[in-house]
Amino acid sequence: MKKHLPSVRLLLVLLIGVAWSLYSLQFLDQGIFWDLGIYEKAVGVFNAGGNPYELNGYLSFVYHPLVLRFMALFGNNVGIALMGAYLASLLFFVSSLGSNRSWWLYSFLAFAYCGIGTISIGSGNVTVFFHLVLLGLLLRKIANGNALEGVPSKLTAVFILTVMVFSLVKPYMLAYLIIPLVSTWKTSKQKSIWSLVFMAASLLALTLLISSLYFGAEFQSFLSAVQGQTLGKRDLGYGLVMYFYEHYLSAGSLIYRAFVLHFAILGAVILTALFLAKRSGLLNSARFTLLLYFLLTILNPRLKVYDLFPALIALFIFASPLKQGLIAKWLFVVAYALSLSQLAGTPLFAHTGILSDPLNVYYLSMGLVFIGMMPYFLLKPGYSLKK
Repeated sequence: MKKHLPSVRLLLVLLIGVAWSLYSLQFLDQGIFWDLGIYEKAVGVFNAGGNPYELNGYLSFVYHPLVLRFMALFGNNVGIALMGAYLASLLFFVSSLGSNRSWWLYSFLAFAYCGIGTISIGSGNVTVFFHLVLLGLLLRKIANGNALEGVPSKLTAVFILTVMVFSLVKPYMLAYLIIPLVSTWKTSKQKSIWSLVFMAASLLALTLLISSLYFGAEFQSFLSAVQGQTLGKRDLGYGLVMYFYEHYLSAGSLIYRAFVLHFAILGAVILTALFLAKRSGLLNSARFTLLLYFLLTILNPRLKVYDLFPALIALFIFASPLKQGLIAKWLFVVAYALSLSQLAGTPLFAHTGILSDPLNVYYLSMGLVFIGMMPYFLLKPGYSLKK
């Protein structure tokens, strides 16, 4: 019996992924979970009666006073508590992959891309672990699509409540409530799910409003810390807004246009995706939620590597590019290979030209992935994500 050999394309992307995984280990030369130091220091300052939003250094504590008080409950053990939560979220996500080899493959490729998985997990930032939990719920919904009636709806309700809790820490995650709204559009579950979404969003908004008024001056310190970290230190990450921000930086009062253009462009992309999904019949599918998750993630103007890494998992699993046509397969390989241009100082590539900017590599590679995916996005897929 003839053995099935891996394709050249699969071997190429796996080789690139392994190379990146080994190379990215150097990012951990000063230890892991460095963001935990910020959380621990903030809790220590707060419990001692100080203002944790005035910490010195490049990284500031930028979480809502409610989150600060919750962390403060653990005192000196906040680091241990968070590491336990991180481990639990990783185990939950891994268990959500199950025995699906395709999901494992694309999760690895997303992890390895430019070393963002190593940086994300290694940083110890809570955001990446929130993403992995939400993605785990979406993958479980796909896996349980043919299960007993009601199981997917229960997972949707859990997803909504989880988003609400996580949004207390990361308010932009509230955008993920669009996912259950879209997936239940004009279905028998629309009324119940939409009601739950609006109740959850209203409760979250009320909680944030009342707490913000109650904390007063402390809340203002929190807002100042957020503004100082993002705009003052220009810590805007990989969002489209960064390009426009650099352009309008010298324009003073016109700087707001960077954010307007960011939301206008990505808003148009999301609306186009929704229109095409409606035409192809994908709009209400659990599969489409993965693409929507990716698009809603990059809608975040302060897109960081710990957002991008999980978003790429969602995009790669949705597209399943190595299961598509010949052109799409090779476009994905080329797109993935572009990441090697970031290996500056190594024998592999020189850091020159347009590819010298990691942002350009990200946008070029994602553009190629979308180009390869579009012809198949217009039609129902000829493969199942469950296998």
